Amino acid sequence: MSDSSNPSATIPKACACLVDARGRLLVFRHPEDGNMQLPKGTIEPGEAPELAVRRELLEESGLDFTGELESLGTLDRECEAGVEGNTHRHPQLWHLYLMRAEGPLPETFAHTATGSPEEEEGLVFLFSWLEAGDPIDDFALPYRQTIERVRAALQPVA
Repeated sequence: MSDSSNPSATIPKACACLVDARGRLLVFRHPEDGNMQLPKGTIEPGEAPELAVRRELLEESGLDFTGELESLGTLDRECEAGVEGNTHRHPQLWHLYLMRAEGPLPETFAHTATGSPEEEEGLVFLFSWLEAGDPIDDFALPYRQTIERVRAALQPVA
């Protein structure tokens, strides 16, 4: 799917939507753009989205999730040049997965991300939890759309 020689090729992404027992969503502040984000990254060639989402969560947060994944579908995004380290405009296809944490996790924590070239320089992500009623203005549109899907999935069935 991803083809670095074709700047208009769709780049597949995996986005981890980890919620705790209280229904709060794990989020972090990105140190380079100051915005709030969810753990997400590029699916490597030949890698299944389900494996990629676990790897991205581990690389970006240090959390090794081994539980069940619940697909929240996919999300199309047109990524502008200069956003999130991208040098050219390109389409992305985000694979969204709800992950339900099974044990207690810290209220806040920092983790030095690994995996991508910019993260090798020691990007420190500051993690916290987003409550169901918290505003989501500090998130870019695709993250807001993802958060809305998570919130809808967590609503009790009537």
